[in-house]
Amino acid sequence: MSFTRSLTLGLSALAMSVVAVPTLASAQDRPVGVLQCEAPGNQQERNAAIGGAIGALVGSQISDNERTLGAVAGAAIGAGAGSYIGCEQQRREAERNGYAQSYGNAYATANVNVRSGPGTEYGRVGSLSSGQAFQAGERLGDWVGVVENGRIVGYVHGGYVRGY
Repeated sequence: MSFTRSLTLGLSALAMSVVAVPTLASAQDRPVGVLQCEAPGNQQERNAAIGGAIGALVGSQISDNERTLGAVAGAAIGAGAGSYIGCEQQRREAERNGYAQSYGNAYATANVNVRSGPGTEYGRVGSLSSGQAFQAGERLGDWVGVVENGRIVGYVHGGYVRGY
């Protein structure tokens, strides 16, 4: 099989995996799949494409009798591995830049202070009214992050939070 044909098969397999995996995963609550990382950035897509192309080439070279099947399987495995690595890179980058994953809607059960860190020793940066909805981020011990525009802006005590 020629290099051009292997590359064409690999790119076709990558395209199929990019469409199929997120479609199958879309029934779940949180984003998963080749191109559905919850962290901002584009490293997942780039790594999935690179992994798929390399996987297709390697798969077609390893498989003596079924080069097409090897290319398709290699592309799917390579795209999945590249996607996972890229998403992990995006998450680390987002954490370094102060971005946080939102874990969903929550609401305050009482009037509560929003603090700059996860503890009463941190200064007050705002408040939530009883019943007020907000985007909940990471949980650090008893404290829940308050997320606005993809960034944690403060923390509230988890004892005053429901729906999280």
